[in-house]
Amino acid sequence: MLGPMGWILLGLVPPMILLLYFLKLRRMPLEVPSTYLWTKTIEDLHVNSIWQRLRNSLLLLLQILLALLLLLACLGPGCQGQKLAGDRFIHLIDQSASMSATDLPGGQTRLEFAKQEAAKLIDSMDSGDAAMIISFSDRANVQQSYTRNRSLLKRKLAEIQQTQRSSDIGEALLAASGLANPGRTSDRESERDVQVADALAASLIIFSDGAVKDVANFSLGNLAPEYRPVGALDVPNNVGITAFAISDDLDSVGLQAFAQIQNSDDEDHSVDVELYVNGEIHDLQNAFEVQAGDTRGISFDLSGLLDGLESPLPVRLEIKDPDVYLLDNVAYGTIQPPRQARVLVLTRNNPYLQYVFETDRLAKLSQVEFKEPGFLQTKEYRDNAMLGVYDCVIFDQCIPEAMPQCNTVFIGSVPPNDQWQASEREFPTLVVDTDDSHPLMYNVQMGNVLIIESTRLSGPQAMVTLMESTAGPIMGVGPRGGFEDLVIGFPIVEYSDQGEEAHNSDWPNHLSFPLFVQNVVIALGGGARFDANQGTRPGELVNIRTVVPSSTITVRDPEGETVSLGSRGDRRFVYGSADSTGIYSVIDQASNREQQLFPVNLLDPRESNLVVREKLEVGYEEIAGTVESIPETRQFWPWLVLFALIVLILEWFIYNRRVFI
Repeated sequence: MLGPMGWILLGLVPPMILLLYFLKLRRMPLEVPSTYLWTKTIEDLHVNSIWQRLRNSLLLLLQILLALLLLLACLGPGCQGQKLAGDRFIHLIDQSASMSATDLPGGQTRLEFAKQEAAKLIDSMDSGDAAMIISFSDRANVQQSYTRNRSLLKRKLAEIQQTQRSSDIGEALLAASGLANPGRTSDRESERDVQVADALAASLIIFSDGAVKDVANFSLGNLAPEYRPVGALDVPNNVGITAFAISDDLDSVGLQAFAQIQNSDDEDHSVDVELYVNGEIHDLQNAFEVQAGDTRGISFDLSGLLDGLESPLPVRLEIKDPDVYLLDNVAYGTIQPPRQARVLVLTRNNPYLQYVFETDRLAKLSQVEFKEPGFLQTKEYRDNAMLGVYDCVIFDQCIPEAMPQCNTVFIGSVPPNDQWQASEREFPTLVVDTDDSHPLMYNVQMGNVLIIESTRLSGPQAMVTLMESTAGPIMGVGPRGGFEDLVIGFPIVEYSDQGEEAHNSDWPNHLSFPLFVQNVVIALGGGARFDANQGTRPGELVNIRTVVPSSTITVRDPEGETVSLGSRGDRRFVYGSADSTGIYSVIDQASNREQQLFPVNLLDPRESNLVVREKLEVGYEEIAGTVESIPETRQFWPWLVLFALIVLILEWFIYNRRVFI
C-alpha cells in the first residue's frame, strides 16, 4: 500500500535509530561543590566530539528488532494454501476391512492416512465453519455431530477404530442427508404440504478406497459430494481367500474343504496354502499359482476326521505369503460331530414323503418319525413341541392348535395365526418363477411340474416368496421369532373321507422333489452338519441353537473374552458381539462343556480387491475422485505485529528499569 517514497522513508528508520546511539550529548558546564555523588555521570563531562564509540546495548537491539518487524508486516508476508469451499462440512471416514491395507508409504494403513487428511481439512476451517464426522463400514456411526470446536472434531476423529466388516455407504449417506435434505409432512386438516426443517447445504467429503456398494435410488439434494480416494496409485499386491466351505461326508468324495483364492494384483502370484485342524497342520499346497486378476479354487481332503469324533474341531485355512492386506489371508471353519436332525412328519400315509426319507442320503441326515394327524392331541406331542425336542415338524394337510418350538413345514395348509392367509384354491396353476438363490430352492427346477390346484398365499411382512404362479405366490417362508415357517399352498396327495387317494401334483415324479426335501432337512432341520457357516460375517447377529436344551450358555470369542447368554425359551440364543473373524466357542454353563463351535469370516471379494476406485456411483450421479478446494493466501503480518508489540513492551520495561537504577 506504500509508494516508493514511503518505502524509502520506512527503510531509513533502522539506520536513524542506530545513529542515535552514536551521538554524544553536549552539556553546559556547571560548577558544583562536589562530584562524589555523580560518579555515574562523570563520563558525560569528557565531551570532545559529537560521536562516541558504539557500546553494547540491549535497548538498541530491541528497537532495531521492533522496526524490522513493523517493516516486514508492511510487506504483507504469507504463503499459498488451500481452503475448503463452504461453511458446513460432513466428513465420511471409511473404517471397513480393506482400509487396514498397508500399501501406503511407510506401511501406513489407509485408515490412518484418511484420518490425517481429514485432520488437515479440519485445521483449515474458518472460525465460523461447522463440521460433523461419520464413520462407516456396513453400518454408520455418527462420531461427532455439527460443531465449530476443531479440537473436539480432531479428538473424535482420532477415536475412529479399524473394523473387520464389509463396506456399505448407504446408511452413512442417509445419516449425512438428515439435515441437508429435511423431509416434508402434510397436515390432513389444512391439506398443506410443509417442510419439517430448513435445508442446510453442506459439503460431503468421503474418505474411502472405493470398495463400497453402489447406492441406487438416492438423491444427494443439498449435499455437495467430494470423493477423496485413499490408497496407493499402483495396483497393490494382494492374494486372499474369498470363499471357504466344508462339505459333508454324504457324497462319494467324502469330507472335503473347498476354498477360492483371489489375486487382485496385475501380476501372477504363487502362494503357499496350509490347512490346520485343531491347531495342527493337516495338509498344504506349495506354490499354488493364481493368475493376475483371476480367482482359482482349491480343495483339501479331510477323510477320516469323523471317525470317533465326539467334540467339534476348529479348521483354519491360511495363506503363508504376507502381503499388504492380511485379513483375507485366513479363513475359518468347523467340523461338528455327526448328528441327525430329528424330524416329525404328520401325514395321512403320504407315500412320497415316506419314499424320500428312506433314501440313503436323507437317512444319514435325519432321524424321521411318521405319525397320523391325531398325534397332535397327545400329551407326548405337546410336551415335545413345547420343549423343542424336534428340529423340524412337517404338517401335511393338518394344523396344530399352537405352533411348536421349532421350524415347521405346512403342505396344503397354513399356520394357525393371523400372519398367514390363503385364498380359495384356483385351477389351473402354472409355475412361472422360483427363487433359485434361496437355500430351500437350491437345484430345484420346477419347469415341467404340474400342479392342478393351489391357494394364493400371503404371509408376514418378512416373507420370502419361493415359488410364484400365474395366480400369485404359492410357496413362501417367513420368520416366527427365532424360527422359520415354510408354507406350500398346494397338497401333493389328497385323501377323501373314505380314504380314496387323489393326486394334485406330479412333483414327486421329478428329481426336484427329493432335492427339495433334502434342502428342507438341511436348512430347517439342521442337517448341514459340516459346513463352514460362512454366512456369519463380522458385526452380524448369530442365532445359536443348542443340541441339548440349556437355560444359559457362555460364548467365548477368539480373544478369550466371554459373554453369558440367557435362553429365549426355544433353545435359541442371540449373540451380537461377533465383531472379529475367528472361531467362537459355545459352552454349556451347567456342564461346563464345549457344545459347539461357529466360525466368523469376512470372505468378501470386494474387500479383497484393493484397487482404488476412481469414482463412486451414488444414485444417478458419479462422484469422481478429486480434491475440490479454492486457493487461499495465508497472511503472516498479524503475527508479526503481535510479536512487535511484545518487543515494544519488553523495551519499555527494560528502559524504565535502567532509568530507575
